[in-house]
Amino acid sequence: MKFKILAISMAIFMLIAAGCSNSSNGAKEKGDGNKEDTQTIKVAVQPWVGNGPFWIAEEKGIDEKHGIKIETVSFEQDSDMNAAFASDKVDVANLATHTTIRMKANQDLDMKAIIFMDESHDADAILAAKDIKSVKDLKGQKIAFEEGATSELLLQQALSEEGMTLDDVETVFMPAPQAGLSIISGDVKTAVTYAPYIKEVLDKKKDEGVHLLYTGDDSPGLISDIVVAKTKFFEDNPEAKEKLRAVWDEALQYWRDNEEEGNEIVGKGSGITADELPSILSGLKFYNSEEQADKVSSGELKKAAENIQTLMLESGSMKKEINLDEIFDME
Repeated sequence: MKFKILAISMAIFMLIAAGCSNSSNGAKEKGDGNKEDTQTIKVAVQPWVGNGPFWIAEEKGIDEKHGIKIETVSFEQDSDMNAAFASDKVDVANLATHTTIRMKANQDLDMKAIIFMDESHDADAILAAKDIKSVKDLKGQKIAFEEGATSELLLQQALSEEGMTLDDVETVFMPAPQAGLSIISGDVKTAVTYAPYIKEVLDKKKDEGVHLLYTGDDSPGLISDIVVAKTKFFEDNPEAKEKLRAVWDEALQYWRDNEEEGNEIVGKGSGITADELPSILSGLKFYNSEEQADKVSSGELKKAAENIQTLMLESGSMKKEINLDEIFDME
């Protein structure tokens, strides 16, 4: 009898234990399931400080707080990043505004810009030797810059203000970092590049008279970056738009509130030291959703985009005029 009671007791104990075990595993599976439900979004970036909030979001887990996992994919040149975006190798791209407009016109890509990231003031610049004192002096000069990038747009704007086009100068195409090096080596007297390469050039050549000839500050709104995805991506992932905006806003605010830590993260992502960041960031203005809304409602964004489109149509880099309202989704 004792053995029978003992056997029954043991059986009951084993059932209870098994039930507890199954309950524990179920909770784990549910937790794992939630983790699997977190959508990974591949975001194309370049080693540019404007992408800082996304690197901070990755590092601090801000993305996962909002139900997504951001995976930044870095590219050295605009052309490589644009190709990856066009061929769906990435889901989202942090593109220059002019690049987005041109891709819409030339490749007929159906896409939406949902975040106005930043605007360059003097983080993009035309650097010139001592004897080149004004934009007018650029006529006939060899100028190094990256074709199709923000550098080309800045140069086009500067030339247009003096009644000139790219046909009035000798273009030397190369990536922005190499453009800076070319003026250091003396291969050219003028180069167009962006931070941190501007500082590198001035540190080495300022004593010889190399100077800032024209910057983004001379044409406000011309050089800016936006977060873009194809319309189909947002149709297939209807919550992604607001989640990306929420991640951007929180990560940007985290950076503003924790400048030293944020600079360390952004420095690592952009390949520069945290000590160099303040001088670069002083030439940029970042926007959160509220600040972005003000820029849209004031008409500033539309006006800048129209100017960009005009420049590219005049230069022939755009095949046709487009309806800009079809791109921007930032209300």
